[in-house]
Amino acid sequence: MYGIGIDLVRIDRMDPSRLSSHVLSRMFHPDELSSLPVQPHRIREYLASRFAAKEAFSKALGSGFKGFGPSDICTLSDVSGKPVLTVSEQIERLLPAGDVRIHVSLSHEREVAVASVVIEVL
Repeated sequence: MYGIGIDLVRIDRMDPSRLSSHVLSRMFHPDELSSLPVQPHRIREYLASRFAAKEAFSKALGSGFKGFGPSDICTLSDVSGKPVLTVSEQIERLLPAGDVRIHVSLSHEREVAVASVVIEVL
């Protein structure tokens, strides 16, 4: 294991009506924004859990957001609903050499969303 990170985000902080399009584009990858849930009440949970994943990844990497921004990290769901975290080429250069796997888990309950990330080198 290379690193592990966890983060919590208050769901009410991610109200899209209170965040400008500029802020949303700096915080989220375009694919995340184009995959927003249809149900309005789920959008804040979706954004909060994705932002928590970005923070958790930066902690697992051990650098914080040094050398990249939150929108360089993208968390989408695969066909089974499992979250999959991908990173930009800029971040790939910061990862350790070798076969690297990134594991992510997302959850939310009432006021908070949580994400954990494990970076594994095989």
